[in-house]
Amino acid sequence: MTTSSEQASVRSAIDAYFAGERRDALVFTLLGAANLGAALTVLLALPGQRLLSLALATIGLLEIVPGFWAVRRQGARHAEALVRQRGDPEGWRAEESERLARVLDARRRLRIADAVFVLAFVVVVVLAPPGERFAWLAVPGQMALLPILNIVMERRTRRFAAALAAP
Repeated sequence: MTTSSEQASVRSAIDAYFAGERRDALVFTLLGAANLGAALTVLLALPGQRLLSLALATIGLLEIVPGFWAVRRQGARHAEALVRQRGDPEGWRAEESERLARVLDARRRLRIADAVFVLAFVVVVVLAPPGERFAWLAVPGQMALLPILNIVMERRTRRFAAALAAP
């Protein structure tokens, strides 16, 4: 049996977790929009850089689609978590702890994907003609922001998991 102060603590952890998830999804969506804008700018301003424009557009779409989906879904997931936590606090805590373990495992794999992306970028820059290497430097912002965003999301997930594991 959980006390009302424990439920309030868990409620606070739920609110903080989903508020952070919504912010991160919004940042991800905005990064995608910025990449689509950069792709259009490169396409129009640097006609010889169509490959760079295509790369930026692809990255933008890979960010904006899941980011927008996550922004839309966060409100419903937050409300569902609150209802389930009120109805069956212990059952919800166990299920949510299992889900968070899967999320943390996915975040670990995403760090590996981030490392592969950095290596792929280095290879692309090295293989690019010398006159185009400078233009390809439009992509490194992704290499810094996405891994940082992944780390922030992982830490928030760990805090939430710790809050759920606390008595």
